[in-house]
Amino acid sequence: MFSRRFKFLGWLAVYSAVYSPLAWSQLTVLDSEQKRYSIENKKINESSGLACSSRNKKHLWTHNDSGHMPIIYAMDNKGKDLATYHLEDIESNDWEDMDAFEYQGMHYLLIADTGDNFKLRFNYRINIINEPELKDNNRSAVSPAWSFSYQFEDNASFDVESVAVDVSREKIILLTKRTPHALMFELPLKPDDSEKIQLAVKTGEFKDIIKPSALDISADGQLMSINTYHRIHRFIRDSLEDDWVYDYSLSYKKLFQPEAMCLSKNKKHYYVSSEKKPYLIKIKTK
Repeated sequence: MFSRRFKFLGWLAVYSAVYSPLAWSQLTVLDSEQKRYSIENKKINESSGLACSSRNKKHLWTHNDSGHMPIIYAMDNKGKDLATYHLEDIESNDWEDMDAFEYQGMHYLLIADTGDNFKLRFNYRINIINEPELKDNNRSAVSPAWSFSYQFEDNASFDVESVAVDVSREKIILLTKRTPHALMFELPLKPDDSEKIQLAVKTGEFKDIIKPSALDISADGQLMSINTYHRIHRFIRDSLEDDWVYDYSLSYKKLFQPEAMCLSKNKKHYYVSSEKKPYLIKIKTK
């Protein structure tokens, strides 16, 4: 199997640039076994972020794209509506991704206000909330556990639609979309001073990943999954050398503009949703 390794130096992930366009022909791309479900809640019409709950393996969270209220929705893994929550003290400029994670014994959701299609922004926002317990749905408003703004070096602007938490390293990982290929940045998961604007540090690039639309890192930090409009690319961490090694890619079909993805906590299925069609795709891993 063709493989690539990404070197880590201390806490910073420095990825070796060993890609070439020809190399993609050597990748292992597998057809996927997939199921398609309708998303029941008609208010979910531009699903641009998707998170697999860390509380319940059958629950998913999603939100709409820019132009919508700061609202998150819970559904089951077949698209059935479960709950709606309004977020207080959080703006929705351009939400682009979500993640669910467990940290220090607590369950959280990350909402990434990181979209910037036209490179007009200089400040971006990360919001962390306690993942609601659905039995408490009578309390429909949720406030952030912590939030912070960030900038890129040299006041650069980037559209980021792929965000994930690497709990094992207490980092938030970002991938740029509207660049010739994906650039990777990282932020602290919980800054010492959340009032201070954080600096997103560039840690590498994926020269053969074009327009990533979603990112997921497993709770144990051993599997990274990058979603594009046609495939999910998987990388396994080599714990001995602390490297990322290419595993395989899954292709999927019949979903227009798939902007959101998450991996089930048992790592057996991916879920993918679209900004344009009210469907949820369930993809079996190999």
